[in-house]
Amino acid sequence: MLTLVSEQLETYAVNHTQYHDHGELLQKLAEETNRTMDSPMMMSGTTVGNLLNTLVFATNSKRILEIGTFVGYSSLMMAKALPEDGELITCDIDKKSTSLAQKYWNQHPAGQRIDLRLGPAIQTIDSLNPEFDMVFIDADKQNYVAYYEKVLPLLSSSGLIVIDNVLWSGKVLNPIDDDTIAIDKLNKKVTRDTRVNNVLLTVRDGLMLVRKL
Repeated sequence: MLTLVSEQLETYAVNHTQYHDHGELLQKLAEETNRTMDSPMMMSGTTVGNLLNTLVFATNSKRILEIGTFVGYSSLMMAKALPEDGELITCDIDKKSTSLAQKYWNQHPAGQRIDLRLGPAIQTIDSLNPEFDMVFIDADKQNYVAYYEKVLPLLSSSGLIVIDNVLWSGKVLNPIDDDTIAIDKLNKKVTRDTRVNNVLLTVRDGLMLVRKL
């Protein structure tokens, strides 16, 4: 995955990003992901994980929806910022990666706030009731527009949607393949959407923050 700064600056940013809670557990999860998963670069990692954690705190979120679990790094980072009675529903279709996720969730008290739903995300979303304070979308790119439209009605007033990989290794500048075309379509749609305000951040592979009006 492309980062939009030099490798040295990315390393500097990571080295100056700190979270003083179970850092060793997250490091072990990252190491096992690198050893056992076919696409370890899909993991959110330190910078995005800490940003998500900060956003949950800043928005006082109590109920979160995550579309795309992978190994549960981002799930755990967000769940740790929830209050004791908070809830994070995360959905995925991959049993191998989510099995690894649950292994590490079970080692942290915040893991009990995570509710994994295995199955197609659209079906899971259709089964949910409002309201969610925050939604994180990091799943199959060709369904990004569908996910966005599905979750917006479930979001509370002034709720936040965070969408990952919206710069897609810089390929959005020349969208040719189906995934890139889908991401570019989403970016244009959100920018024109009068129901929301948004900012596209050049963090890692691009993060879109969308606030419902």
